[in-house]
Amino acid sequence: MPLLNPTRVQAWAFMIAAIYTWFLITVFRNHVWILDHAGKPIYTDFTEGWVVGIHLARGHLAPIYSAGELIRIQTAILGPDDSFYPNFPYPPTFCLLLVPLGLLPYARAFLTWDILTLLAFAAVVWKIVPRVPAIALLLASPFTAWNMLAGQNGFLTAALLGAALVCLERRPVLAGFFLGCLTYKPQYGMMIPVALIAARQWRAVFSAAGFFLLLIGISGLAFGFDSWWAFPQGLANQYGVVLDAEGHPDASSDWGRLQTVYGLVRLLSGGATLAWIAQALTIGCVAVVVWRVWRSGARHDLKAAVLTAACLMATPYAFSYDMAMLALPFAFLVRDQMRHGLLRGEQPAQAALFLICLAALIWFGDQPGHTTFGSVPLGPFVLLTLLDLTLRRVRTS
Repeated sequence: MPLLNPTRVQAWAFMIAAIYTWFLITVFRNHVWILDHAGKPIYTDFTEGWVVGIHLARGHLAPIYSAGELIRIQTAILGPDDSFYPNFPYPPTFCLLLVPLGLLPYARAFLTWDILTLLAFAAVVWKIVPRVPAIALLLASPFTAWNMLAGQNGFLTAALLGAALVCLERRPVLAGFFLGCLTYKPQYGMMIPVALIAARQWRAVFSAAGFFLLLIGISGLAFGFDSWWAFPQGLANQYGVVLDAEGHPDASSDWGRLQTVYGLVRLLSGGATLAWIAQALTIGCVAVVVWRVWRSGARHDLKAAVLTAACLMATPYAFSYDMAMLALPFAFLVRDQMRHGLLRGEQPAQAALFLICLAALIWFGDQPGHTTFGSVPLGPFVLLTLLDLTLRRVRTS
């Protein structure tokens, strides 16, 4: 039986997923995940969103974007704690999802968010590759474990982008709806207009813009339009903590968390100017690749694989949990392989990339949601390899 036989891959992947499940159950029962021994929330990335949801049921959104007010609100709901995160970097549209979560007890809200967003992502992956091994590999991905631990939104981001690309060819208006929802993570949208304009997907472009404006109107009516005036301050505060180490010295020790070219340069002791130059060059090169591929007659699966990898390559701001989106270029690439055959060396290369990502799990950090890809951000190298594999198929097609 070949080493990469689907049955064997499925068995190994489900075994890894079972280990994740055992680990999550163990840390929950030992009160080091979700709730502590006193039944109080253990602070992770999800906790801040849950607090915002509680606050919105009885308060106004605009103060959330003030660091001092956000700390005060978290203290009032959770009690004093030195670990509170001071910034809320999400637009008011994202808060539409947080209000119902804030109505639930913390543990139930945490698990509801994790499970529903994972199911949405799994449904998209199944739509791309309707095979059990594909779902098994998704569950075995280290980014699945990271998202589950932190209660982050990597599953949601990947599900929205994947759903948009699945619908784009035959249902461009629905694809625009998913892209309009994806604007809650604007850093992943840089390459999407390049691709849509290159492919002359005007219905999707106008649909995305229309749904985005509709979401602005709904969130403005729900939370007050002044929240949109306050939102840029939240973004500026987040930039200071994540990308501007000179302004926030504590951030300089966390460059390994950024799975981007910017983060890699900073980790290697490069200054902010050099890191921004490297990131800008990356954006330019990736934009050219996306334009040429989406302008060409390449198969849609290959275009989708290029775009999903390019969205991660272009942003300077992507953490380990955001790399859940890696499942999308893998899935689109596999579907093209299933339909048109394999090229030499493709399967070993893909297996090696998965194992590299899996090995990174050994070095995740000491706090859920603040994990690293080992001591060096490997994200750019993994993405570059995926792009190369995809472009080989574009050239041969």
